[in-house]
Amino acid sequence: MRWMIVDKKWMSCVVVLFLFLAYEFIGFAHQSGKMGSIVQELHGHPGNLGHRYHIVLIEQERYHPYWEMVEKGAEKAAERYGIDIEFTGPVRNNMDEQINLLEKAIAARVDAIIVQGLNGERFTPVIDKAVQRGIPVVTIDTDAPASRRLAYVGTDNEAAGESLGRLVVETTGGSGKIGVIIGSELAENQLQRLQGLKNIVEQYEDLTIVDVRSSNISHMEAIQQAAEMMRMHPDINIMVGTSATDALGVLQATKSLERDFPTIIGFDNQEETLTAILRGEIKATVAQQPFLMGDTAVRLLHEHFQGKDLRSEYYTEVMVLDKHNAQKGGGL
Repeated sequence: MRWMIVDKKWMSCVVVLFLFLAYEFIGFAHQSGKMGSIVQELHGHPGNLGHRYHIVLIEQERYHPYWEMVEKGAEKAAERYGIDIEFTGPVRNNMDEQINLLEKAIAARVDAIIVQGLNGERFTPVIDKAVQRGIPVVTIDTDAPASRRLAYVGTDNEAAGESLGRLVVETTGGSGKIGVIIGSELAENQLQRLQGLKNIVEQYEDLTIVDVRSSNISHMEAIQQAAEMMRMHPDINIMVGTSATDALGVLQATKSLERDFPTIIGFDNQEETLTAILRGEIKATVAQQPFLMGDTAVRLLHEHFQGKDLRSEYYTEVMVLDKHNAQKGGGL
């Protein structure tokens, strides 16, 4: 009987010792895990287990059809690579707000930023600030080549403007008075498209650009500016728009005026633009590939996170859409 009591005491001691050792082991493992996380943070690299990169895409204008296509492409790529992506931007085109949103993304210490390039003098230092803090930046749609951005993804905008110019020449035979509505006088991509258009027009003595006005990426302002332009210059026989909003604004303005329809050439492939082309109201449009831009920008950041080297520029193709292929153009 006595030996059974001794055995029970011995077993109790063993159980207590086992539980104590188990507790110590669990505590040690927990502390080791915390130390590992601290080391990873000090090295500036996220851990491999369960980490998802968080990137922000800052748009020129939220809920604009063009930027909605950019979003779709970026979202698709983010799902493919297991990246968390956040979309933001001003409700109306506003450079101050875009810069403010870029500053907020830097302050939030996101893993990367995709942003439309803006006025270089004010915008470039903010991009450089992000890069100095270890946040890679990819510019999209419009470049900021003087900045320390990682890469640019989008249209070669001067070349796209030259495509507009060649359309003007084909349509007019090299003779006519041209009115131009551009999306913004501050956006570099719009000014580059205008320069490309001028590059072609200047080669023809009988082609003249008589007026250039800005729509500020607003459909209503495009209507107003186009109507005033055509009233002031009744000899204009061809109107060119350099942003997605402009040709549709010109079309609406033309319908409100008692005058002959000018030939209208637009930019981008909004559904309403393609419908107007099929109806014969707009002659043609130069279409970009915003879905591909968004997809490519996220893919490049994924490759950068994997340690791959990137080129400085990744140009996406443009395509001329007229009544012969506008039906297919909605899927660009």
